[in-house]
Amino acid sequence: MPRYRIITLVDITRTNPHRSETDSLKLRQQANFNSLLQAIGLRSNVQWVRDPIMSKGSLPYDLGGKAHHWSWEFDVERDDVFLRNNNSVGLLIDDLHGVPIIANLTNSVDIDPACFISKGDQANIWVRDITNSI
Repeated sequence: MPRYRIITLVDITRTNPHRSETDSLKLRQQANFNSLLQAIGLRSNVQWVRDPIMSKGSLPYDLGGKAHHWSWEFDVERDDVFLRNNNSVGLLIDDLHGVPIIANLTNSVDIDPACFISKGDQANIWVRDITNSI
C-alpha cells in the first residue's frame, strides 16, 4: 500500500471534537485537518494509523528554518494515484495548492494567504512518497 508523509506549517491537529464542543481552537484545528483530508480524498481513500504530530524546532529534510510543524503519514489504496510526469506526488501537490485553511492557530509562522501553498518559495506544506522507505 503506498505511503506518504506530509510536513506542514499549518496547524492540522486532529482534535476529533464532539458535536457539543465549544472550544473554537479545537474546532478550527479539526477544520484544517478535514480540509487536508478532503483534498487528498479527491483521488483516493485515505487510511492512517497515527494522527498528525506537532514538533517544534528545525524542519525535517532540506527544508531549512525552524518553526512549529506538523507531520502526518497516510496510506492510499492504489499505486500511482498521485503520479504526474514521473513525480509520484505531482497530482497531490497540485490538488493541495490553494486549499483554504484557518490561519493563526498554534502555528509559529504567519500563514498569508490563508491556504495550503505547496509550490514555490512561500510553500507551507510538503509531500513525500515514503512507500519504499518503510
